[in-house]
Amino acid sequence: MHRLKPWMTALAGAALVTLAGCQTPPGSRGGAGGAAASAPAASPQPTGPRHAIAENRQALDLRVFLADTRSRPGWTPVPLKPSGMLYVRPDAVIGRADLIGIQSATDQKGDGVLVLILGDEGLRKLREATAANPGLRLALVVGHTMLAAPGYAAPITQQQLAFGVGSARNAELAARSVAGVDAASPAGGF
Repeated sequence: MHRLKPWMTALAGAALVTLAGCQTPPGSRGGAGGAAASAPAASPQPTGPRHAIAENRQALDLRVFLADTRSRPGWTPVPLKPSGMLYVRPDAVIGRADLIGIQSATDQKGDGVLVLILGDEGLRKLREATAANPGLRLALVVGHTMLAAPGYAAPITQQQLAFGVGSARNAELAARSVAGVDAASPAGGF
């Protein structure tokens, strides 16, 4: 399991957490928070190539943590802008190694969606964690930036996990960064 500690200090110290337009009011529980953590109401429409996840020195790390708007013992408080607090479990549920692909997409309104394609082991870990912790949130962190923290109502059972990340450009940049594809290079895929 990955630890939150290396990026926690940078985020909390600088109070720089980006939710890319996906923030649900701090007091609310559940809901999508701008993105459905299991299955969006309408399937996202792919806008970019599907990128394979492989060893790549250029790639940014990706981690998904359990999170809540209520304080929990041992969970790390992360300030949200413009206000509020999110409490994040320090051990990641899944990481970049649990993915077999990543893709940018748009929803019906044209907003950016980052689609994680989970391998069997990643899906198993996510299903177990969400079943054991109903009604929380999944905090998506790429590099040192939290991009989204949508709620989920039921255990995650699908291999494709969609997160609203603001714009289509945000989704494409995040997908390319995690795959280790240069943003200036022509679109590739697998």
